[in-house]
Amino acid sequence: MTTITRIGIDIGGTFTDAIAVTPSGIRIAKVPSTPQEPWRAVIAAVEALQLEEAPRAFLHGTTLVTNMLLEHKGASTGFITSRGMRDVLHIGRHERPLTYAIRQEIAQQHYPPVPRKWRRTVAERIGANGEIVVPPDETEIRQVVRWLVEQGVQAIAIGFLHAYRYPEHERLAEQWARSEAPGLFICTSHEVSPRFREYERFMTTAWNARVAPGAAQYLSDLSQQIQQRWEGVRLTLMTSNGGLEEVNLSAQETFGELRRTPIRLALSGPAAAGNACVRVVQDLGLKHCVGLDVGGTSSDIVVVRDGRLNEAPWEERRIGGYPLQIPMLDLHTIGAGGGSLVKRDDYGAIHVGPQSAGAEPGPACYGRGGELPTVTDAAVVVGRIPADLLLGGTLPIYPELAWKAFERAFGAEQAVVINSALDVLGLAEANIAFGIRERTVKRGLDPGELSLVAAGGAGPLVACGVADVLELAEVIVPPRPGLLAAWGLLSAPQRREAASTVLRLLRSVDPAEAEALFRQTADKLSTQPPAGAQLIRTAAMRYLGQGFEVEIPVDEPLDLEQLEQRFHLAHEHEYGFSMKNSPIEWVELRVAWEQPSPAWNFSFEGALKTPPERRVLVYERSPGETTYRASEARLFERRSLPIAFRVGGPAVITERDATIYVPSGWFAQVVENGYLRMRRK
Repeated sequence: MTTITRIGIDIGGTFTDAIAVTPSGIRIAKVPSTPQEPWRAVIAAVEALQLEEAPRAFLHGTTLVTNMLLEHKGASTGFITSRGMRDVLHIGRHERPLTYAIRQEIAQQHYPPVPRKWRRTVAERIGANGEIVVPPDETEIRQVVRWLVEQGVQAIAIGFLHAYRYPEHERLAEQWARSEAPGLFICTSHEVSPRFREYERFMTTAWNARVAPGAAQYLSDLSQQIQQRWEGVRLTLMTSNGGLEEVNLSAQETFGELRRTPIRLALSGPAAAGNACVRVVQDLGLKHCVGLDVGGTSSDIVVVRDGRLNEAPWEERRIGGYPLQIPMLDLHTIGAGGGSLVKRDDYGAIHVGPQSAGAEPGPACYGRGGELPTVTDAAVVVGRIPADLLLGGTLPIYPELAWKAFERAFGAEQAVVINSALDVLGLAEANIAFGIRERTVKRGLDPGELSLVAAGGAGPLVACGVADVLELAEVIVPPRPGLLAAWGLLSAPQRREAASTVLRLLRSVDPAEAEALFRQTADKLSTQPPAGAQLIRTAAMRYLGQGFEVEIPVDEPLDLEQLEQRFHLAHEHEYGFSMKNSPIEWVELRVAWEQPSPAWNFSFEGALKTPPERRVLVYERSPGETTYRASEARLFERRSLPIAFRVGGPAVITERDATIYVPSGWFAQVVENGYLRMRRK
């Protein structure tokens, strides 16, 4: 085990999780989140770890930017764009999420990142081939900036039509804007998202400006608290592409770094769990898996394919309905978590989520004033969560309050309460299964060939039910499943990347010219690769006339014929066909470097040949049945289970950060490194 102390802290909707790798072993903490001031929960988790020495690395995943997007919050923002482009942010691509609905909410129109009154146009134009059609007018741009300052905006985004390839006018506009408004956050589209498609580029840049002041304040508050405890320790943040990036608040900002492009934190929290799933695949020698992290508010789904995390297709990179042109893992989040509220509609149908009880007041069984039933309350009612369990090692539960919540919602009869709780759990499992099917079948993967990695505080409670719906091969519960995102931070690589637009026919590109483009793109990296880092080159390509691209790896030295064949194969794998006689357009290239994290392992404590057990009552219902049965389940503490220990369901296995439910018809076995593998009998 490494002797360098490193901390990974992830903020969830209900709990904030922390893991520290220290010379004396692994330490964990789980504390309630503080939604109004997230940094307070981070500091509470740090204090709960009780470290003797300062950490070498402080790794953090945050949902701050995600929540701003979902809740339409952020700073008042102005947008300066080319004449004629004022309403691009409103018009979008004429997409209607609900084709036949007369009334529907369209994110960019109902909740625009910049209101129309603060979207101002200026005379400037560079043609698509680089010729200057209309030079920018310094006087006009300065006047527009002064007017926006008078309106009280806190940030300004600048986006010109062809700046993805020719950023000269944006650079001039930024220079003039900074001299007129030195106290405002100002960003340009060629720095935030140097890609064509002006609607997506402008939207990403506008949201980057809108979230930046809030993100800067949060990072400043948190960094100040960390510095008070350990002087010199810097924050390292998880970005949406699954890589870690250090933030040095005391140094001058540089082009493309995280403080200037905080929109890259949009999937900071969920991305960490993906790295943990990659670690599971490596530890157990698997090829593919689907990760399920069920927290208090939502469930995150990620697919590991051929031992790697894949990025989402460009057309699917959306959060809260807003398209974001940033590197983003192929993650899917649904509103079904342990704290998801349960309600019945006027016709008696049960609905689970997307609203959540959150950290305050939380599920009814927490005893904090919550009165509405949740998925966690349903698990308590049917016995999957034992009555004397301390959640997170500190939080007691009150089964009588869970029962009362279900009685108020469904009726006072015991049979009605139990059946309703089982219905709620079944519906939550079906919702999660549907989300997994969307991310696997659509990607050409057969769910039946995949292992399900169940994590989060509530994931192992519903995992076998989800596996039954999808007919998955097995369920794997890693060590400390309730802290998956936190230990994913400790397993994540350092990563930087940069991109350039090409938009050329592949066969018109000379190999020497392509290599020069890769070198120019590498020069744009915010930090150059350290010793031992792996250099990754990719190309985004499509058949001429197509709307979206397929990304493929590029070797060094470049072989254009091999690149063409790889594209045909990748297109056939993704869409089921290829057109080998059609011309190929090279749209974009990217250069990235990755440096693996230091090696570390959980210390496996299980050593008792005959672990102590108790018996608890659980209520079960087989798939397709409508009546429940009461069963006596065996109850174990996970830390007491030795390697090769095997138990058949029904059984409940508890640990400090999660509870594992093994239903009838399944068995669980402890394997190497303390992983728990569950299969059908």
